[in-house]
Amino acid sequence: MVSAMSAFFRPWASVLLVLAASSWLLQARPPATLGDPPPAPTPDEVARLRKQGPIVLGPTGPFAVNIASREEVRNFFNSVYAATDAGFRDLVVLRINWFRAMAGVPSGVALDSVNNAKNQQAALIMSANNALSHFPPQTWSCWTQDGYDAAGKSNIALGNAGPDAITAYIEDSLGNNAAVGHRRWILYPQTQTMGTGDVPDTGANSAANATWVQDGRYLDPRPTTRDNFVSWPPPGFVPFQLVFPRWSLSYPSANFGGATVTMTSNGVNVAVTKEALQGNIGENTLVWYPSNLDPTQPYAWPRPSADTVYTINVQNVTGAGVPSAFNYTVTVFDPQVPGPDTVLPVISGPDQPAVNQTNIYNFAAVTNATGYQWRLSQRAAFTAVEGAENGLTYFTTNTASDYNVIVNNPKASGSFAFHLAHTQPDDQVLTYTRVLLPGTNAQMQFKSWLGFAADGEVAKVQVSEDGGSSWQDGYTQTGNNSGTSVETTFNTRTISLGGFAGRSITVRFRYDYVTGLSYYPQSDPGVGWYIDDISFSNTEELSNPVVTALPSGTNFNFVPAQAGDYALDVRAQVYGQYYLEWGPIKRVTAAVVLNPIVQFSGSPSVSANQVQIDFGVTNYRADLVFQLLQAS
Repeated sequence: MVSAMSAFFRPWASVLLVLAASSWLLQARPPATLGDPPPAPTPDEVARLRKQGPIVLGPTGPFAVNIASREEVRNFFNSVYAATDAGFRDLVVLRINWFRAMAGVPSGVALDSVNNAKNQQAALIMSANNALSHFPPQTWSCWTQDGYDAAGKSNIALGNAGPDAITAYIEDSLGNNAAVGHRRWILYPQTQTMGTGDVPDTGANSAANATWVQDGRYLDPRPTTRDNFVSWPPPGFVPFQLVFPRWSLSYPSANFGGATVTMTSNGVNVAVTKEALQGNIGENTLVWYPSNLDPTQPYAWPRPSADTVYTINVQNVTGAGVPSAFNYTVTVFDPQVPGPDTVLPVISGPDQPAVNQTNIYNFAAVTNATGYQWRLSQRAAFTAVEGAENGLTYFTTNTASDYNVIVNNPKASGSFAFHLAHTQPDDQVLTYTRVLLPGTNAQMQFKSWLGFAADGEVAKVQVSEDGGSSWQDGYTQTGNNSGTSVETTFNTRTISLGGFAGRSITVRFRYDYVTGLSYYPQSDPGVGWYIDDISFSNTEELSNPVVTALPSGTNFNFVPAQAGDYALDVRAQVYGQYYLEWGPIKRVTAAVVLNPIVQFSGSPSVSANQVQIDFGVTNYRADLVFQLLQAS
């Protein structure tokens, strides 16, 4: 191995040889685990559970979403599901209500402060003992009666916290969750009051969540739901990120003992396996999974290259007043890809606005928008090459604190390079803060060296069109468990940005860790991912942005204070406070022009009901708008 290296690496060849030893290749903490779902409460217990009053519309729900509309679901996912700017507990209930709205059940769940306090103690018990139990013994560390009470009425998770725990409950993977009980409680139609408590991972203690899922309305009449059943994934359009191996269909009092399930993908039969039935958890539920998948393990549904339609046919269901058959379709799609029903706020107006004059711009209305923002930025050609010589001037990091992101060895050129490593089994992120505007055939180029990297370590370059709310992979490279360096030198990587032409973008480097797989926990030279000489072609930089709210209407006025090159774009607001991606950029160049002078020639002439007025304009320019004022 040493002989294959260039002289550049010989000073630390001995380090590489040590790293190749299998003892350095670690297995990270196991995937997040969920406890068994809590059993249904007895009537006496229901009487003691808390209730909330009438549902009030707020920033965390209820929501109404037309799941038959691809674009509406796309916007609902990219804005509400991806929200990051609310308080931590608000993000938890927001995630709960997002899933409930998608499933077609009432989505106005509120958190109860008493439940929250008890859930916090329950989460602490689970984290302190690195174990899960709905009935934790008093011998456990940090045991309290309130924590014990909450554990018995809550979904509980270890290794997950906050909104991620809610998604884990909907996924319901691992061997003890064949009945998808956590999912059934999150989507139980009658529930209006929940609670949540979260503890972050600290040292050897895992993160934990406890979400109170039973309230005093458990025995209430079933409210109206969008469909006569509750399923996940639900009928309609569903983002691929939220499709999991276990599919389920719930209906109250249904007997699924003799039920059959058939499933097709774009008309091709998919073999399925039914899970064992289990009652006393919310509504009666049938669970199945594609037979080629393992539901006992976490699984990322593959990104579809095109929308994929799954047809579900459930037959031979019995029970008083229960339909004997259920038929529906689920369309799995990529929410980063606009569909045929996508409407972006495309701007129209003058390409050369006049300095110190009002220039009117219009834009296309976005379906279900509750408001808009328009943004003004200055634009200039971008030719910078980013190594690490300027430090983190134009970068932000979300990395472990026990290693240096900037190193002087190895490097592709100059004095320094960037370095990402998994000293902790968490994603490591280096974000480029300069906002860019790619043109046609734009490219990003950088020098990359993936050194010692295991199968659980993935180097990615990602692009965002919405200021970092969602990201698309532009480049990926995965490590291996060979015990040798994946690469032995820097290599030039080129990424096409042509698909983002005319859109404002942000770029980041993300060194992912895949939970449960292997990783190298060192930051020694040769371990991890090295990045240098980042450059862009046919690209402009956007700077000094000014954002202005437009509570109504689909037009705005731009009054440039000075000549120069500018970029204008608009984004829509939905559900009263969440924003979609920015629309296409309109490039404009403001110039100083003489004020137009209007001079009338002759007197107006009247013919029937029409008046003809002849006039001439000095200093005329395209896109001028004229208004006729009348006075009596």
